[in-house]
Amino acid sequence: SLSQRRTESLKSALDKMQATTKSAQRCSDQLASRAGRLGTLTGPASDASSMLSHANANLAATLILMRDAREKFDTVSDCEPAIERLHRGVLTLEDRMMRAKGEKNASGDGATANKLPASQRLNLTEQDVYAAGDSMEILRDAYRYFA
Repeated sequence: SLSQRRTESLKSALDKMQATTKSAQRCSDQLASRAGRLGTLTGPASDASSMLSHANANLAATLILMRDAREKFDTVSDCEPAIERLHRGVLTLEDRMMRAKGEKNASGDGATANKLPASQRLNLTEQDVYAAGDSMEILRDAYRYFA
């Protein structure tokens, strides 16, 4: 009869719904399991990525500091000739003063103290003194930078 066919049809549809629900539940459980495994894999990778980003930022900052330090070092190296020239000029002045006074060295042999070879004597100019002064300021700034 018609009502028995409808009942069987409904029962068949209900069986299909139950089977589909069980299949969907299995798929959902598998998806949740895979998502959990994926989470355990991406968590450490995300942490490592964060640490690498932080290390990259530190390396960039260190590179900037190293470039600045290298520039300071090069600037200090450029100061050496001016200071060396001032030093030789001062030694020349001391030598002249000793000769003018006629002071003798401790051995008493008549040679003047601090006698410089002629090749190392130097007459300082105002420009030499200013250059040495500027160099001393650069050295002071470099000392403060590195200290």
